[in-house]
Amino acid sequence: MDWPFKKKDGEEIWFKISGDPVADEDEVLWTVVDITQRVKTQNKIEQLASQLSKYLSPQVYKSIFSGKKNVKIEAYRKKLTVFFSDIKGFTEITDRLEPEVLSSLLNSYLNEMSQIALKHGGTIDKFVGDAILIFFGDPETKGEKEDAKACALMALEMRERMKHLRKIWEDQGISNPLEIRIGINTGFCNVGNFGSEDRLDYTIIGGEVNLASRLESNADPGQILISHETYSLIKKDIVCEKKKN
Repeated sequence: MDWPFKKKDGEEIWFKISGDPVADEDEVLWTVVDITQRVKTQNKIEQLASQLSKYLSPQVYKSIFSGKKNVKIEAYRKKLTVFFSDIKGFTEITDRLEPEVLSSLLNSYLNEMSQIALKHGGTIDKFVGDAILIFFGDPETKGEKEDAKACALMALEMRERMKHLRKIWEDQGISNPLEIRIGINTGFCNVGNFGSEDRLDYTIIGGEVNLASRLESNADPGQILISHETYSLIKKDIVCEKKKN
């Protein structure tokens, strides 16, 4: 067993205590080994891993540290549901806000949206200012239909959450009625590690990703605009309306 002790000066030291029965004797041979350095090294690794986890989507972090994914340049094609969003009118107010207020607003928004994304099982790809890219279907998937449905439900919850955030922002003196625009598309994408040997980015690329981005750009403020492919997967579970020209 591993056992901690505290010295008089408060320093903690660790010992590994193990016992082996002596052959033909009613005795046990006890061994005590100082493992303080090993424990300290392990704690440092765990702290570093915890810090690194904040730069990765939880699903990606788990798959890497569990050994399921290799940290090398590789990619594959897979059917994913892709989500893009941004805040309409956000760019216009950035120059008028103090850096502290801007940082608080953006961080509170991204934190709220991230929690909703993780709740529904989305893989958070990246934040670019107020824009968010999330996808469903890798490294974990529940099947094409369930992934698309989870993405749509996530989008609906995000839009609803914006009502609460707008109230908070109005109380902080931000009068602009900030609304999110959302685009969702389902299709085959290239997903994996892209970059160099020294710097990799786990992300998605391809025409279907670009289509989701264009849908978001063409959505009205407060609107969730989805492709026909996504609609065909969720139409039995979620009521949708055809966009008016």
